[in-house]
Amino acid sequence: MYEGVVVLNEKDRELAIKTIMERGGDGVLRCIQCGACQSTCPMAFADFTLNPRKLIRLIQLGFLEEMIEDSSTWACQACNRCVEICPRNVKPFEIVFAYRRYQAMELAFSTSAVQSQMNLYMKGHAVFSEAYKETRQKVGLPPETPTAVSYPEALKEIQTLIENSPIMELGLF
Repeated sequence: MYEGVVVLNEKDRELAIKTIMERGGDGVLRCIQCGACQSTCPMAFADFTLNPRKLIRLIQLGFLEEMIEDSSTWACQACNRCVEICPRNVKPFEIVFAYRRYQAMELAFSTSAVQSQMNLYMKGHAVFSEAYKETRQKVGLPPETPTAVSYPEALKEIQTLIENSPIMELGLF
């Protein structure tokens, strides 16, 4: 779908990067496309059109509107593995969520994301998985992924952010 894309123009590229950075994706320019995030990403394993690496590259090239209808970003499980493995502190998870914020502002919300977004609002984490605890320990990470599940004050912040965002206009919560 996005194979063989080229930079639209410098103005589009600057606007795309600025848009994502303003929404929390500060590391977008640090990405060198090493693929570490993709190597641990459930979205990539499931072969969604946009995984963190591809999304970041398309943003770097100046694409925002061209992929707004792609619902792949809503498949992100918020597992945080991409952040833990990234050698450049890009924080791909934050870029995926920055792009989601952009999609939400444009009311381009995937119906396939409804349950995960409701989980995020109610529990502070979009998807829950027990399968990776042992694997995380084997590689020296704590068994629990550090997310809002462990921090009630973070859950309240997530709820406040969602309540004050255009996503509330969709009537999901």
